[in-house]
Amino acid sequence: MTHALLKLSLAVSFTAALAAASSAHAEPTQRSVDHVYATVDCLLQRRDPDLRDVLAVIPGYNGLNQPIVASATRHCVLADHNLPSAEFYNRGAIAERLLYRDFESIGAAARARPVRVFAPVTSYYLQNAGGYGRSALAMLDMAACVVRAEPRKSYAFFRTERNSAAESAAVAELGAAVSACVTQGQSFSLSAPIFRAFLAEAAYRAAAGRPQVFAAE
Repeated sequence: MTHALLKLSLAVSFTAALAAASSAHAEPTQRSVDHVYATVDCLLQRRDPDLRDVLAVIPGYNGLNQPIVASATRHCVLADHNLPSAEFYNRGAIAERLLYRDFESIGAAARARPVRVFAPVTSYYLQNAGGYGRSALAMLDMAACVVRAEPRKSYAFFRTERNSAAESAAVAELGAAVSACVTQGQSFSLSAPIFRAFLAEAAYRAAAGRPQVFAAE
């Protein structure tokens, strides 16, 4: 499957694309997403080593969830604090917290050694990836395009409170960049939590000097 064909998958709602890959990927409640951030904050406070590995794993790799699940259940998730099943919420929350911890801005020198991010994937990998993995990589590629177009606005986006009017306004300000990063003539809809998750990982990759999602071939 070519990169252009992957971008065509953005013509439909990404939530629907996830549901087609697995019915377990229905969008969670705001409360559940909040639990992800609380868990990540707890793990960061504990300096859990698994957090350094999450962004180094390709989204949807072998259908495995991220190391945050194992770590979180050991230490940081309360009994009634369920986490979303879709891994990109975990990845996004981790990337968002690490972005402000490790970088003053996109383009600035790192405050400390950045965590590893996965290497750009090849067309051979895509041919053998599952539907969820392809959809997630396509979304991350779109977000990476937005970050390259608007690095300052993308970095500043995470100063907005989740599920707030300020967040909605920040999404709108990035609307032109999003439109330019989607295949001409296509359209799609994204909820703010999904957009935030992918933008966060794309922003961290850009700040770490590895913005490309797909390998040049």
